[in-house]
Amino acid sequence: MEDSTVAQGLDQLYRLKEAIKDIAKNPYVATSSDGLIKVSAVASGQVVDININPRVYRNPDSVGLASTILQTLNQAIAGATAMQLESLERASGGLAGSFQELLQSAAAVAEELMDEADDMWRQE
Repeated sequence: MEDSTVAQGLDQLYRLKEAIKDIAKNPYVATSSDGLIKVSAVASGQVVDININPRVYRNPDSVGLASTILQTLNQAIAGATAMQLESLERASGGLAGSFQELLQSAAAVAEELMDEADDMWRQE
C-alpha cells in the first residue's frame, strides 16, 4: 500500500471522526406546525429537549396536544437521522448512500409499527 493511500485513508477517518463529533453536538430541532412545540433530538434517536409554549393551554385539547407532541417528536428523530446521514456522506465522500437506503427502509417499518401501536392504543 502506498503512503498516499494510507494518508488518504487517515484523512477520511479524521473527517468521519469530526463529522460524528459535530453530529453529537448539534441536535436537530423540529417545530410543530402551530409553532408551540419544539423538540430537539440527536442522531441516536434520543430526545434531548422539549419546549412547550404556554399558549397551548389556551385550547384545552389534550388529544390534539398529545398528537402534536408525537408528530413533532417523530419529525425531530427523523430530522436528526437525516442530518447524520448528510454529515456522514459529506465526510465519507458519498459512501454513506447505501446506509441511507437501509435506514429509510427501517424508518418506514418503524413508522408502520408506530401507527399500528397507536391504532391499538386508541381501540382500548
